[in-house]
Amino acid sequence: MLIIEIDYMRRVNRLISSTDPRIITNYAYLRYTLSWSGELGMRYEDIYQKFYYVMYGQKKKAPRWVECTSTTTYQMQYAAGALYVRKAFNETSKNMMLEMIADLQGAFDNMLAESDWMDETTKARAVYKAKHMLRHVGYPDFILDDEKLDDYYSGLSIEESDSYSQMVEKLKRWGIEFAFKLLIQPVDRNEFDFNPADVNAYYWFMSNSISKQLTIIGVFSLSKGKTLNYGGIGAVIAHEITHGFDDEGRRLDAVGNLRDWWDNRMEVQFSKRAQCIIDQYDKIEVPGTGLHINGKLTQGENIADNGGVKQAFKAYTNYLKKFGEEKRIEGLEKYNNEQIFFMGYAMVWCGHATTDALIDAILTDPHVPVKYRVNQVLANQPEFAAAFNCAIGTQMNPTERCAVW
Repeated sequence: MLIIEIDYMRRVNRLISSTDPRIITNYAYLRYTLSWSGELGMRYEDIYQKFYYVMYGQKKKAPRWVECTSTTTYQMQYAAGALYVRKAFNETSKNMMLEMIADLQGAFDNMLAESDWMDETTKARAVYKAKHMLRHVGYPDFILDDEKLDDYYSGLSIEESDSYSQMVEKLKRWGIEFAFKLLIQPVDRNEFDFNPADVNAYYWFMSNSISKQLTIIGVFSLSKGKTLNYGGIGAVIAHEITHGFDDEGRRLDAVGNLRDWWDNRMEVQFSKRAQCIIDQYDKIEVPGTGLHINGKLTQGENIADNGGVKQAFKAYTNYLKKFGEEKRIEGLEKYNNEQIFFMGYAMVWCGHATTDALIDAILTDPHVPVKYRVNQVLANQPEFAAAFNCAIGTQMNPTERCAVW
């Protein structure tokens, strides 16, 4: 068992020991009830909807068919993924995505080689880990084989006469039993361990692998051109690659084993740069909340955000060196390619949140609010300031910047 936040476990243990058992029991019942609110009928759904309105400003609950579809795609991810692949998946996009990932990994190798603070031994180990990072894109091949797909879901029996709540209960029970069976199986780094229908990308610490789901590939556009794609989805992929070398990822080796491969002097250098990120984000006060960002809580994501944009921009400039400048995008002719790259990055994080949701995120989310995933990250990129001719000493071209990678 790997416990990353040992201090958290100690505090939880102290909290449980000092809390009235009735409060703990009531809290457990509350969490259990909330987890089933969507299956217990309108009375409970209406209560939960009021909570969502206060927290996230969601005025209306999703239609029942949307909830059912969401539950199905989550609980039966490979069956739902097979339907999507057969109906709408673009193999060309997948192949171009694989090419982009290779470009990004090459750019990260270059960044490591150019690093002026790592000694050659630690640098070589970092390059070795980067080169052995696995890529899982789209879906596992077995989901298009009906016999293998049926075998995967063996032990799951759902009848047409089952109620919705009975179906969900059977799916959850099957999922738990399936997970327990995996405990006695050897680790397979090549296994796809994600939901193909998720709109997300992941880095898996324990296997040193990155995964890109079917739907996030949809963010990749064949018609947008390379500029927006590298700035958008490219930076997202690069973010995940960089997680392999953030404050947690750097502690694991090329196959995901917890092993210290850092020279002591290099560990001090890494910590010094990570502390710069922590201190920088600690100073950010989020208007309307009365709170500052927690730089310690968010350091891993901030390291990945900053390193990811740098990596994606380097990969894009490498592309331009090979193939030359791209044709200007219609309607955006007054912007050059570098400016459009950074605009593509900003577009990924367009969003809005209520004050209550912001407060909740600041206190609990390892990601900073989206505004700072754009503005603070780009302020740390000298290439952004050069692209937009920002005056020295202004917010987006500060005299002091932070960077780990």
